[in-house]
Amino acid sequence: MITTEIAKQQYEIYTLLAERRLKDAFGKLAVLITELQDWLSRDKLNEMETSYKYMIQYMLDGVEDPERKRIYDHLVVSAYALTDRVSDELAAPVSPAQYYGWKRYATASRANETLASQCDRCDQALNDLSLASLLSEQEQDAAKLKSLKRRVEEEAGTLFMDVWTNYPAREEDYATLRDALYSNRFPDDLVGLLISALLLNLLHRFDEEKLLLLLDGYRQESPEIQMRSLCAALIVMYIYRERLSLFPRVQHRIDALGEEPRFKGDVRTVFLQLIKTQETEKITRKMTEELLPEMMKLGPSLYKKIKQEDLMNDINALEENPEWQDMLDKTGIADKLKELTDLQMEGADVFMSTFSHLKSFPFFQSIQNWFLPFNPEHTALSGLLDGQGGERFKKMLSASALLCNSDKYSFCLSLSQVPESQRQMMMGQFGAENAAMQEMANEELMKKEKSRENISNRYIQDLYRFFKLYIRRSEFTDPFAGHINLLHVPVLEPLLSGQDTLRLIGEYYFRRGYYDEALELFERLSATYHSDAEVYQKIGFCYQKQGEYAEALEAFLKAEIIAPDNFWTIRRIATCYRNLKKPEMALSYYHRAEKIQPDNLSVQMNIGHCYVEQKDYEEALKYYFKVDYLDPDGGKAWQPIAWCSFLVGKKEQARRYYAKILAGKPTALDYLNAGHVEFSLGHIRQAIDYYRRSIELDGGNTGKFLANFKQDIPDLVSAGISSSDIPILLDQLMYGITDAR
Repeated sequence: MITTEIAKQQYEIYTLLAERRLKDAFGKLAVLITELQDWLSRDKLNEMETSYKYMIQYMLDGVEDPERKRIYDHLVVSAYALTDRVSDELAAPVSPAQYYGWKRYATASRANETLASQCDRCDQALNDLSLASLLSEQEQDAAKLKSLKRRVEEEAGTLFMDVWTNYPAREEDYATLRDALYSNRFPDDLVGLLISALLLNLLHRFDEEKLLLLLDGYRQESPEIQMRSLCAALIVMYIYRERLSLFPRVQHRIDALGEEPRFKGDVRTVFLQLIKTQETEKITRKMTEELLPEMMKLGPSLYKKIKQEDLMNDINALEENPEWQDMLDKTGIADKLKELTDLQMEGADVFMSTFSHLKSFPFFQSIQNWFLPFNPEHTALSGLLDGQGGERFKKMLSASALLCNSDKYSFCLSLSQVPESQRQMMMGQFGAENAAMQEMANEELMKKEKSRENISNRYIQDLYRFFKLYIRRSEFTDPFAGHINLLHVPVLEPLLSGQDTLRLIGEYYFRRGYYDEALELFERLSATYHSDAEVYQKIGFCYQKQGEYAEALEAFLKAEIIAPDNFWTIRRIATCYRNLKKPEMALSYYHRAEKIQPDNLSVQMNIGHCYVEQKDYEEALKYYFKVDYLDPDGGKAWQPIAWCSFLVGKKEQARRYYAKILAGKPTALDYLNAGHVEFSLGHIRQAIDYYRRSIELDGGNTGKFLANFKQDIPDLVSAGISSSDIPILLDQLMYGITDAR
């Protein structure tokens, strides 16, 4: 059985177990076990099926069993565990994935190594480095020190791989992991790395004990460890949300952590940051498809605006020339830059597009390096940040809250491609003459760097980059492939069900255009906020965005009861009625809106549209003329004025307005309608010319033209055109088009 078939069967069994269809799950699991040819697994499955059949028989016999639910849940858990183990053993010898490659290597070359022995090797490497670092500068051997650092990094990388591939775990492995993570045996940087390894391990196969280990990380003193472990645990809990109810210890641990003063707030913060990852792809697309191409176009024209002598004499000419800002405003770049700046201030990931092209360095071929907390002394950066001002530069970069750890490494590695003279010049800017200013900036950066919110935000960005950019990313379950909605994790729901929290998250979804998710939250809020018009307005707006106008109307009508004279609500009600094909109801609400804002052009136009839908063209014209009077240069009402004039027999008036329309930027439909007017006036050649132009504007699509024309035939006949003349004119039109070809 090939790897894809194993994975397919595995996830089919997961689906059946999530739906609690045990019999069908047992059947598919039997297929996997037959492929594995393992009699122990077969015995285990037979034992589970026998127990299940007995349970069913007892229930049929009416036997009261208070333990029934517990036994049933245990059977489901056992089925999950057996599926995991069997599919893992099937994949181990055949899968080309890095996970199984490392396990095969470890079995062949490191058979005597355990998790505990690798921790000891790491410990010894760290001790050797510490001892060497205690020597005075005169006694230190730089080459030996670098060699010891590299050994620490290599041993840490091996430990990362061992933790990641630790499945199935033995009892002593859990004890080793707890000691490695939470006994102060290792520095925070290494613990942070191991938390990431544990996350990857859990994404590969669920393990209750390891999830509890992650949750225990929140009780450590270090904010870095607290927030990293919380982020990892929340992601794991979302991925396995269907089975968490089977593990009461997880619920108990969450309940206990809920007593911690910061826990609820931190969970909410991480949830909002996970939501923001949905924006990353949009921001990246905006940067690569909109902003950067516009900037490239702007370049040549920008320099034309700057006098050559100014450019040569004053290096700041670019900044001082006021036409630069005018050009930015006209192209829309200024607005896009402001939007990106606002998103950055909110913690959105605006650097993904910039640094995604800087992940091809050999450094990022090692999986553990994607998760390393930034360390400017890493051997991969040796010599890159040395020189005058280098130390301050390292501090500034380390303290920066703008870049995640992965991007900091990318930035430093990219300096290797900069000529050394330029690199030294850049470092020189951080020299002693700027010391006071740099120290002040450094203090501010350090405050931001250490905030819990920044720690979790940077870590989530590190994770996002790994799952989206790592060269072998297809081998991993990508938690960011869909939307991580922690409200759908039952064990977390009590932490997030507070009204303030629901409103905050709902408003964020709403503001970013995630109307499905926002609707779910505002519907929940409406059960509490019965008299909050804004909640019902937003429910209605979400439904309207989904095209569900009846539901939107219901919500808007509730908002109207609470705030009867709200212009926005009244307009939305009218819009819903129009979309529901009830123009008479829409008209009554548009007239109410008109009383509140008599000169609102949009309201006047829509009143006109409602009259058109009721075929009251004379009344419609009154409102269209009012719009034209209030905004004579806008041309908003020209098309409906022209068409309504034609329908009521004011053909010359219609002709004048179509002349104005065709002098601007006419559409294919404008030429079609103008042709109708000319046809009704007996100007056949002019009519044919307009019809031909209509077809040309639609890319020569005669079928579309004829379909539109057919819809208008009743209006043409009403305008006095003989029905027998219509096919003759159309044939002449088609002859002309054919001859022209």
